[in-house]
Amino acid sequence: MPRVCHPRRRPINLAVGTTEQGDEAALRAPKVVRRLSISEEYPVAQASRLASRFALRPPLETIDFAEKGNINLHTFVVESFAGDGGGQFILQQINQQVFTRPQSVMSAMIACIEAQQANLARGALRADEQWETITLVPTRDGAPYLELQDRRGYACWRLMVRIRNARTFKSLGEIADLPQRLALAEQAGVGLALFGTLTAGMNTDGLRNPLPGYRDTRIYYDQLHSVLAGNRTVEDAERRLPEDPQVRQTTERHFLVHLAVDEARRRVEHPDVQPFIERLRAEEEFALTLLRDMESGRIRRSAIHGDTKLDNFLFDSRTGQVKALVDLDTIMPHSWLVDWGDMVRSLCNVAGEKEARVDRIQVDRDIYRAVARGFLRSARNVTARELDLMPDAVQIIALELGMRFLTDYLRGDSYFRLGPADPPDLNKIRGIAQLTLFERLRAADAEIRPMLDALRKELAPAPAAES
Repeated sequence: MPRVCHPRRRPINLAVGTTEQGDEAALRAPKVVRRLSISEEYPVAQASRLASRFALRPPLETIDFAEKGNINLHTFVVESFAGDGGGQFILQQINQQVFTRPQSVMSAMIACIEAQQANLARGALRADEQWETITLVPTRDGAPYLELQDRRGYACWRLMVRIRNARTFKSLGEIADLPQRLALAEQAGVGLALFGTLTAGMNTDGLRNPLPGYRDTRIYYDQLHSVLAGNRTVEDAERRLPEDPQVRQTTERHFLVHLAVDEARRRVEHPDVQPFIERLRAEEEFALTLLRDMESGRIRRSAIHGDTKLDNFLFDSRTGQVKALVDLDTIMPHSWLVDWGDMVRSLCNVAGEKEARVDRIQVDRDIYRAVARGFLRSARNVTARELDLMPDAVQIIALELGMRFLTDYLRGDSYFRLGPADPPDLNKIRGIAQLTLFERLRAADAEIRPMLDALRKELAPAPAAES
């Protein structure tokens, strides 16, 4: 695949049994059989051999996973027919072109799972709440994941139990009924709050960002300034580059312009782009609010999920309640407000992330309120300062993502790589859409803050100690 640091990712669906009849009906459904090509058959055969190295009872059947995302491309469904020891599992290789430190990814994933399980065992849930964690199947040697070293190099594989009686949604737009749509949005808010409760107490000292530079607003601004300055060599961009050697090595090409001079100038000077460049410059101090508050200790640093899109939440296929937050590849130290901001930004955007007509980009206040209600009625570990910053966090993440898309367009699409069918200005469209969403959120601020204040008074989330 193209080398991409962190594109928007489709998660691995750990749900099974997505009909109202549940898991049993899904397992009874007839399988679609077709002849595999040689290029497909070899990976499946290889995956079958790898599956046999985990602690599963045979007989086993391995098939390609049709719902695999854009990152971990080597993903398979493994089914065991061993009576009470059977079930469905997800076999997956970590993509080391994206996650260059797979051991760190797995270490953070395991720590996150263990923290959730420990808090569940301590009775952290209320009677009306439910939650399940990802379960890793160990290898036959007792290791939590499989490490291979051969002539092709190092590879890291993991096997996860597929969560039963659960379903996912790619977007709220899949639900035509408005009350059901709002109920799902509220459950997503509940899910984020429960994830924060169940991961509370995780030690962040040993956590390393799986994608160096990810979610660092200061680095994104330095990249924008470097690209606007026309820097084309590392020497030109030297004063803007990160001090951390690993972050620098991973990100330095994104500080440079990769376009011909005339094309780079055309993109920067385009009348559609200029107002948004100026807006980004004007909002730099505001955009750094969360980062500075965390660095100064005004808000807490905790273990966050890092990618809280709707399709990373699993919902009970019978009750509609949220029951898990999966895709734990981006567990990292930051403020939970980043997860909150990213989730609300994506859910309340009526038009979606690729809308070219800015007049269609609006903020769905009802969705915003539903997510906030779910979060605030379930949150336990929040401080007054963090609650005050909730509306700012949504604006900041929209601003940050818009800057990332637009900067990438201006330097030559080196990060969010374009596919063969994508228009050449896709990252400009994405950037303008997010920055327009930021403007809509800012305009709605006078309505959103009183709404959040009213919900805080009504629901009174249990306060955490201030930093």
